[in-house]
Amino acid sequence: MAVCDYMIKQGISPSCDDPIVQGVEQRGIIINRDDIDFSATTFNSTRKNVIETIALKSTKKAYEVVVLGSTPFTGTNTALAAGTYRNTFTNTVSLVILDNGPDVCENVIDGLANGEFVVILENKFKGLQKEENPGDPAFQVYGWYQGLRASEMTNEKYSEDTDGGWAVSLQETRAPKSGVFLFKTDYETTAAAVESLVSGGA
Repeated sequence: MAVCDYMIKQGISPSCDDPIVQGVEQRGIIINRDDIDFSATTFNSTRKNVIETIALKSTKKAYEVVVLGSTPFTGTNTALAAGTYRNTFTNTVSLVILDNGPDVCENVIDGLANGEFVVILENKFKGLQKEENPGDPAFQVYGWYQGLRASEMTNEKYSEDTDGGWAVSLQETRAPKSGVFLFKTDYETTAAAVESLVSGGA
């Protein structure tokens, strides 16, 4: 019978040369979870929280999601969820959609209300000064294991935060890992891989 290895594997101390900074960039991507070819997706063989390649099914693509302002995607977080036999994590991704036209409601809002998604956000902390695997903290993946689903959607006409648009909260519950990252070789190569998902490439 297998026994899972729940142990820390390195020391805990801040980096003086490459200190962590808060926040994410204004631009991320969102993928319909059903469009991902999980059989062709590869994880790093030794680093189990690192995806090296995300593959999409034929003709499918990811979509750009841009949230403006100085604190884009405010409310995005990961929180521990205590369980009876095993603790898991709840991931929340918060979006602001500054539109409320018929096309947006049909093509975005109605889909977000009932679909399952994977979102990739670029952290402002990129770890480019790390001695090993510089750039691997940059692109964080949410919804990989259970999918992100809408937990809250509001269209408040007089909201100063959304200017009459939509505030959307997507949530993944019972994720087994605290964080999943997309990293392939280096930062530039990974950024290009993210762009290829939007253009429909592999």
